[in-house]
Amino acid sequence: MNAYTNWFYVFVAFFCVLGFVVSLIIFLTHKGSRFLSRILASILFCLSYSLFGYLLYVSGEFLRVPHLYRTPVFFSLCVAPLCYIYIRSSLDQSFGFRRWDFLFFVPAVLYTLQFIPFYSLPATEKISIIKVALQSKSIGAKEPEGLLPQGLGFLIRMVYSLVLIFLTFVLMFRWKSSSRGQLLKIHENREIYTWLVFLSIVLSATFLSLIIGHIFLLSHFFEQYRISSLILTFTIFFICIYLLFKPNILYGLKGWVSLPVLENIETRSVFEEESDVQRHSFSQDQIVAYHKLFENHFKDKSPFLKHRYSIKDLSNELKIPSYLLSAFINQEFGKNFNEFINDSRVSYLVDFAKQNPDALQQYTLEVLGQMGGFKSRASFIAAVKRKTGKTPSEVFGN
Repeated sequence: MNAYTNWFYVFVAFFCVLGFVVSLIIFLTHKGSRFLSRILASILFCLSYSLFGYLLYVSGEFLRVPHLYRTPVFFSLCVAPLCYIYIRSSLDQSFGFRRWDFLFFVPAVLYTLQFIPFYSLPATEKISIIKVALQSKSIGAKEPEGLLPQGLGFLIRMVYSLVLIFLTFVLMFRWKSSSRGQLLKIHENREIYTWLVFLSIVLSATFLSLIIGHIFLLSHFFEQYRISSLILTFTIFFICIYLLFKPNILYGLKGWVSLPVLENIETRSVFEEESDVQRHSFSQDQIVAYHKLFENHFKDKSPFLKHRYSIKDLSNELKIPSYLLSAFINQEFGKNFNEFINDSRVSYLVDFAKQNPDALQQYTLEVLGQMGGFKSRASFIAAVKRKTGKTPSEVFGN
């Protein structure tokens, strides 16, 4: 590699790895709404894998791993459907796939199946084909290994993606024009809606740029695959930076959520079907009632004092599905479940300190944290700092 190519390779590889890492963190930590977080993580993963494919192409590393050649096409076709489902679910505040959502991914499956003859070739034959593609970027871009007419496949992928992004814009416009648009009076909701708009704009610009580069052969000025790599790199960079500075976008909209009717809350099963739950809207009276339900349960039972207390435990105690509890906490308190529980523990200990100032001196920070339900000194200190902005020694005088 020359100096320029080496710099380009390292630059793109960094953001490729960053995208994979961030997507894994979002997927595993379940911050905010679990369903929305996982869909967003999937979008970022698909973008990162697509960039990984461009990276292998630009560097010629596909010759080392020929069986990965043309595998990114499936993931690139999944980005737009996942984006549409992510934004629709964010606006509707839903917590799972709809019955016919799998149809969005049929084009990705069918498009990938056309490469089966290539996928079934031995490594030596694949390497021969890849060498030709590396020598002539225009041939590689036409995807001659597929069953579709050369050059048509890429355009089909990008046009399909642009159509879905266009439908996403229509979805957001209609939502904002409907009665639910009143939710934008809440500052946190405006931030989330702005994020959804920016995400759609960036993805539409990504697909449109790739189409322009393909049609007008910008490779005459700058290799098309380098352009593609830079565009995907910017998209991943945008998502990661936005998440860094605005992590609250993972919590979902506040003020409305599909929940069961309050009168039947004690008799509802934890495993109730979501389709049945979503027949009901969540009114302001129900929001008040749920707040009261939480307040009474936490005041009378203090369940947060149990070590390793989980949302599943709270779900069993209140007889409410855990995904609904998660959504309610995200949207009404602006926190995830762990933050909500830890804040409750800190508030309990602060009240205990005010009521027992003399006895407080008898406890070390470790003992005080254990009394509040914290499993370790580190988690106790972190929770106190996050809620109060002070250290435990400053708050409790230890």
